[in-house]
Amino acid sequence: MLKKLFKHEFYSLFRNLLPIYVALGVFTITCKLTSLIEMDNIIYETVSGFSVMFYVVSILAMFIVGMVIIITRFYKNLLSHEGYLSFSLPFTATQHIVCKLICAVTMISVNFVAVLLSLLIVGLGTDALNEIIEAFKMMFNEMFAGQVAFRVTFFILQIVLMLILAAFQSILMFYAAMAIGQQFKSKIGGSVLAYIGLYVAMESIMTVCMIPLMLIFGENFENYLMNGGIGAVQVFLILPMAMYVVFSTVYFLITRHFLTKKLNLE
Repeated sequence: MLKKLFKHEFYSLFRNLLPIYVALGVFTITCKLTSLIEMDNIIYETVSGFSVMFYVVSILAMFIVGMVIIITRFYKNLLSHEGYLSFSLPFTATQHIVCKLICAVTMISVNFVAVLLSLLIVGLGTDALNEIIEAFKMMFNEMFAGQVAFRVTFFILQIVLMLILAAFQSILMFYAAMAIGQQFKSKIGGSVLAYIGLYVAMESIMTVCMIPLMLIFGENFENYLMNGGIGAVQVFLILPMAMYVVFSTVYFLITRHFLTKKLNLE
């Protein structure tokens, strides 16, 4: 049964984004073709300009619409009148939250990869892409000079893991805000206020946690990161990763508490 829940959630998420995927593919090809063809023609230049504009819009739409879909699906399925049907199914609140969370992070990851591949296709063979590649090569040579392959691989995996944890934390903060907001008469207004409160609290706590590091290193903090090599950066990344895990856990518990103990579908 749980497999069917995931299947339905994936289908609902990606079905709504399918037109944007098609648009991104079409304008990726169009932009690539117009970059390969040089023509001094007003019609051609107009088509080329509109292709670039719509290409940028499709990239922005993929991320913006993606987040809107994630938020609205959680709200409609679990916090609106649809919640009566959702919670009548043989799934716990924890299973509903985990399903939507994993599907949401997966969709964000797919969107990111799709945009990255699109940019690589458009930039393939251009001077701009070659310059970016050279810049990354220089950065990697400076950071990983003399490092063994295992340490380099571990560092890259650490960066990827940190980004995934950040995605989990961001989505769970939306979930927690909406779960708190449904206690108010105006659910949307309450959700916005709850999100602002959670965001301010999170930023305050992270700032307080950074103070000891700044006191210990002082003005040498930047020098420590620059001169300490990959090891210094890896040590520094542990703090935000730990904070993402802590905040994600707190937001998850808040969401589950309100969905199990104080659910308001009126």
